[in-house]
Amino acid sequence: MVIKKLVYFIFTIFVSMNLNANILYEKNNLVITDIDVNFYTQLYKNNYGVDIGKSNSLKDLILIKNVIKDLSNNNQEFINKIDQQILAQYGKESLENPNLKEFLRFSKIRDEFNINYFNNILDIIELKSLFKSLDNLNLPISDSNCLIINDVIDLKDNEEFIKNFFINLKNNSNEFQIKINNKNYNVCIDELKFKTIENLIIQYIQSQTKDEFTKFVYEKTKN
Repeated sequence: MVIKKLVYFIFTIFVSMNLNANILYEKNNLVITDIDVNFYTQLYKNNYGVDIGKSNSLKDLILIKNVIKDLSNNNQEFINKIDQQILAQYGKESLENPNLKEFLRFSKIRDEFNINYFNNILDIIELKSLFKSLDNLNLPISDSNCLIINDVIDLKDNEEFIKNFFINLKNNSNEFQIKINNKNYNVCIDELKFKTIENLIIQYIQSQTKDEFTKFVYEKTKN
């Protein structure tokens, strides 16, 4: 997801651009200029670390602008909800730049598919399979609430831990526990390790929702 300092960095780039824009695409009241494409290309590279080029940027922008246009015409309440989230997360500057606003809106719309899958579809069998695909899941365990580490063990195939992790994930809690030889242990997962596991799950969910999201996008592409 776009970090807040990136929003201000890209906003500065946009302000400093030459305002004499060349039109690259114009159809059905949709106009895209070279400034729009340059802005999106730079924003995409800074956000995802990939230079997708101007041709792909233009294709993305046509899709994004049509999706936002369709939702603005047919589901303004949803757009308003997304804008409130963007305002709270990134500040008012993010809504004052039309290109940045549309990029963030589109990212939030994509997130809705991930959230729906996580809340309503993701099950423990998928999590087991995902963990099993790892080379290892070595995590510290402690019988003193993580003040002292007793051992570091591989938990990628530990069904009790996977079930406990799944429950914590769904309930947005972090009370990771297992029992070994009838003794209770805390599983000590620091923020960095949790983020690594979380990103693995997010990537999996994105792959599972890719077709549905692509269909959604192209259904709303009129141009």
